[in-house]
Amino acid sequence: MRPRNFAAIALCAAGLLQAGGRLESVDITGLAPSPLPGHVIGRVIGIRWDARSLPVRYRMNSTLNPVPNPLGPPFLTLAAATATIQQSLDQWNNIRTSFISMIVDGTTANAGLVGFNMVNEVSFRTSAGFGAIASSPSVNLIADSTFAHGDDIDGDGDSDVSSAITAAQDVDNDGDIEFPAGFYRAGTILDNDVQFNTKASNGLRFTVADGAVDTVSRSVDLMAVAVHEFGHSIGLAHVLNNQKSATDGSGATMYPFIDTSDPATELAQRSLDIDDIAWASYLYPEGTAASGPAAIQPGDVPFSAEFGLIQGEVRHGVLNQPLAGASVFALDRRDEAISSSGYSGTTQVSVSPTGGLFLINPAFNILNGNYVLPVPRGQYWVGVEAVDGDPVAASSVNLTAQIGAIFSQQNFNEEFYRGQQEAVLERRPGRGVNIPMQPGRIQSGIDLLTNRTFNINQFGNRNFVGFINVPAGLYYAVRIPVTALNSASVGPDYLIHSGNFETFHLDASVPVLFGEALLTTGTTNADGSVATLNLANPLRRVAPFLAQDGDFAPFFFDDSHELGKTVREGIAAGTIQNLFLVLRVGAATPFPGVSGQAPLMGLDGGVASNDVPIFGLSYTSADGVTFTRNNVFNFRFSLVLSAPGQN
Repeated sequence: MRPRNFAAIALCAAGLLQAGGRLESVDITGLAPSPLPGHVIGRVIGIRWDARSLPVRYRMNSTLNPVPNPLGPPFLTLAAATATIQQSLDQWNNIRTSFISMIVDGTTANAGLVGFNMVNEVSFRTSAGFGAIASSPSVNLIADSTFAHGDDIDGDGDSDVSSAITAAQDVDNDGDIEFPAGFYRAGTILDNDVQFNTKASNGLRFTVADGAVDTVSRSVDLMAVAVHEFGHSIGLAHVLNNQKSATDGSGATMYPFIDTSDPATELAQRSLDIDDIAWASYLYPEGTAASGPAAIQPGDVPFSAEFGLIQGEVRHGVLNQPLAGASVFALDRRDEAISSSGYSGTTQVSVSPTGGLFLINPAFNILNGNYVLPVPRGQYWVGVEAVDGDPVAASSVNLTAQIGAIFSQQNFNEEFYRGQQEAVLERRPGRGVNIPMQPGRIQSGIDLLTNRTFNINQFGNRNFVGFINVPAGLYYAVRIPVTALNSASVGPDYLIHSGNFETFHLDASVPVLFGEALLTTGTTNADGSVATLNLANPLRRVAPFLAQDGDFAPFFFDDSHELGKTVREGIAAGTIQNLFLVLRVGAATPFPGVSGQAPLMGLDGGVASNDVPIFGLSYTSADGVTFTRNNVFNFRFSLVLSAPGQN
């Protein structure tokens, strides 16, 4: 953040502060005093371009990276880069329910990133210390401001405001953009620069092929990366959606990572997912003005003709607080695919005179847990999950999520909205309630309350992901001894809520699909090195099992009350000595994807500095008969319990 002062025109450099489907900044309009002496209150708000700024005009930095490409031919020609950038912009321009408009409008030449200069620059010259593939930092207002003719906003001695225009443009032909005189809201974007990492130390090559892309891990499709970055340029945040459904492992364009070894996922990221389209349309909705960019033109469709809104609040069931930064998502019941996702919470911070952002306590910083999801026509379940680092950390998603994480709110288990049965203690957290949506309608009051649960985690931090070259049908199992159940802090009448499996796939375009998941019983020999599992009569089973890529995938048990009762009675009768959480690799080969590998899982261990012991509770079996203990790793499987509830 880089404000000049608490003056009428206060600016913020944004790009890492993101939230609610949107990038975020702060609004200090009115300079309301904070509880901290000398500070003011900064309302956390989304950023966007004003309609008078459209089309957003980008200039290509004509001084392409001069460092020889270590992977092959010269890096890029200006013509090829320019054509690909415009194709990337057009992915957003062509959304018929959104009036956003961006164009390449000439070139600029400088030896490095200039930053805030009223020139929207696309550069292939990367600053020192930059480690990402690309970035899209913006500068925006952090207070409502009135621009007068002749105002010098960027402080370079040249006027940046004209009363002679109604849309932003280069009035005086000096290479930078002038804004029309008038009133502008806090959060208005003034300058956006997009940089692509071409440092020789990274050995990265951008390709611009019209067809298939290569499998070289240090090579990446330029359009795939550019479409993502220009999503940030219009104010969109990162999302957690990296796997659409059981048949499509690709995710939303605004997911923050790309698999450069998987051509299919690079090709998929060239085009927009419904999540991306929904949020671009929500921020820049067609049909919301009688004239100007938001007015209906040939080919446009009103936002309200294709999208409705699901909205509500999320509260933390244990802390009894509005929840900041929970990831809320709408699951389309027709194809079990995620349609839209966003983040909960309205927040504020204390802003120092030097621009620092400070937290005080949840009551001050978290105003509510409200969320909104733009969705097309359909039937939906609404779910919620924590932004806990799997698959994305709060620090790379949004400021609101960071606030929630700092106040220990990102520590709940995934679940679905249960309607009138929504409560902190639910028997069937994996069953949602159908929410019908029609375009132009608003479904309000879809309020979620996270469950009070206890996770039996017999593992530490993730050190590795494994295993590769495994045979079809291989079983992974984790033993939960009766002693672990009896020592759980939820009481003797516990409910067995769900099982969590941390899973991965080497190919981002391939869904993480296992042959089955089980909760069953079993025994071990005297030293625990060999286990025998009851696979014929498991307590709960689902086949196939759709896991998650880089995340803990929940296996929800249908009736947690009855399951808990069955287990407690079995323990009392001496017929249950252990529970086992089990995943079986699918039987069909070859495994899909360019790697040809089966789905993977999270592993704790394998290093001398492991943060917890190797508990000896993890097993594998090739035949389902003899399960052999793994003495190197703890498999990151978790059993989730809860106290008795009414729903």
